[in-house]
Amino acid sequence: MDPKPLAINLFSVRRQLIADFEGTHNRIADMGYVGIEPMIFGPISLELLPEELRVPTPPAEEYRALLDRVGLATASLHGPLPEGDGADFVLDFADALGTDQLVLSSFMALPEAANAHADATVLAGAIERFSAAAELASARGISLGFHNHHFEWEVDLGGRFAWDLFWEGVDPRVRAEVDVYWAQTAHQDPVEVLARLGTRATRIHLKDGPCVLGEPQVALGEGRVDIEACAAAATHAAWHIVELDECATDMFEALEKSARYLLDRGISRSGDAP
Repeated sequence: MDPKPLAINLFSVRRQLIADFEGTHNRIADMGYVGIEPMIFGPISLELLPEELRVPTPPAEEYRALLDRVGLATASLHGPLPEGDGADFVLDFADALGTDQLVLSSFMALPEAANAHADATVLAGAIERFSAAAELASARGISLGFHNHHFEWEVDLGGRFAWDLFWEGVDPRVRAEVDVYWAQTAHQDPVEVLARLGTRATRIHLKDGPCVLGEPQVALGEGRVDIEACAAAATHAAWHIVELDECATDMFEALEKSARYLLDRGISRSGDAP
C-alpha cells in the first residue's frame, strides 16, 4: 500500500460551512485531513443556487490565506468547465489555491449537456467541449478532470455506456476522479474501473454505504465498499478524497471515523501533501 495524503470534498460539509466557514476548516484539519477539495460555481450570485449550496466562499487570495492559516492544502477544485467568458475566473481560482487539478463534478454541471449520459449526440458535444477546455487548462499548467456518479452506466447508448464512450473519445489530457461508491452503486467493480483508466485516474473519491440509490452513506469501513482494495487499485491517484453526500449519522462524526479508518490502517497519510 502506498498511502496518499488525505483530503475531504467540501460538499460533505456544505451546510456546516454556511454556519461557520473558517471553524469548519479548522475542525477538518483537527481530524487529520491535510487537504480539501472545495467547490465554486463561477462568478454567479449565491442567491441563484439552491439554499444548501450557498457557501460564502471568499475570493481566491483570501481563501488561500485562510487555508495556509489552518494548515490545509487544496487537493483539487470542483468548478465549472473552463470555457467562454468564465474560463479565466475558474482557472485563476485554481491557480490562487495552488492546485493543478480542476474537476467537473457531473454532466449535470455542464450547461446544455446535463443529459449527456443518456443521449449520444449530446455526449459527443460534451466530449468536444471537454477536449477544448483541457487544452485551455493545460496551457495554464492545470489538468481537467471528470467525476462520475452512477448514471454514466445507466443508459444503453448503442450497446455502450456513456462512461466508456467518454473516455474513448475525450482528449487524453482529461483525467478521472473516480467515485468508487457511485461506481459500485451502478453495479460496476470500482477496482476494475480504476484499472482500466490506469494513469488517467489521478484522484479518487472514497465513500461507503449500502450502495443503494436514495439511502444515506456511512463512515468508511461501515458499508459495502472494499475501501482498502479501491485505494490499492488507485496507484496513480495523488490524493485520497473522502466525500459523503448525505450521511446516516452526524456528518462530523462520520468524517472523523473515516479519517481514523484510513490513517490507522496506513491506507492514507496525514501530512506531506504533494
